[in-house]
Amino acid sequence: MTQVTTSDRGPVRVITLSNPPRGYMNASNAAELLVALQDALAAPEIRAIVFTGGLPGVFIRHYDVGEIKAVAGGLRAGAIQAGGDRAASPVYALIDLMLACEKPTVAAINGLCMGGGCEFALCCDIRIAETGDFTLGLPETRLGIIPGVGGLQLLARTVGLARAREMVMRGRVVGPDEALRIGLVDEVVPAALDRALAVAAELAANPPHAVAAAKRMAQQVAAGESLEAGLLTAAREFMGTLDSDETTRLIDGFLEGGEDILAG
Repeated sequence: MTQVTTSDRGPVRVITLSNPPRGYMNASNAAELLVALQDALAAPEIRAIVFTGGLPGVFIRHYDVGEIKAVAGGLRAGAIQAGGDRAASPVYALIDLMLACEKPTVAAINGLCMGGGCEFALCCDIRIAETGDFTLGLPETRLGIIPGVGGLQLLARTVGLARAREMVMRGRVVGPDEALRIGLVDEVVPAALDRALAVAAELAANPPHAVAAAKRMAQQVAAGESLEAGLLTAAREFMGTLDSDETTRLIDGFLEGGEDILAG
């Protein structure tokens, strides 16, 4: 059964994961998400991507613990070797593409978002949570495991190392309001998808080459780029944005009296 659906709202593609009745991520729907993301990145008319959950009160509940148990059994029996081909796993391939893609991504977090679901949301550029009585976070240590696809690393780059370490070691999860206070999400609103679509429309309205350049620079900062190296990166990316017909058109319009382009 297809667990991932897509729809377009102008230049914004909405990718929805359902997987009833619980809303888990697993290898099967991670592969579907990967294909949906690849299709969105290959479509020139799509300039921003929104991810949301299709079940009431669930974004992605967490990764399917049954599959994790099967992996544990395989490791203990010697049937699976640790450190295998990362690209062969649809989960790792999905996370890697999420982090590498140059189109902006927005998570419309409309409910439970823990474990692998939170790791997935942390790969998005902007996270918008819905008001409600649900939790977000990385509680894996309660099961004797850790976030397996980079959750601690991504959380530390979002909320700071000290807080990420504390949350992951304790397996502590938070509600939407605390998630906003600590910077895990960017906004908390009554209707996450509606707001995510509005933000994605703003992103889609900006020249894609400039948005992609800003995203690349942010990724370099997150990776620990020094200020000295970052200033060189900024100069190189700035020069790259100048080599664009769209930039030329926008600058000419600005110089001809369209200064309100910067006032919105």
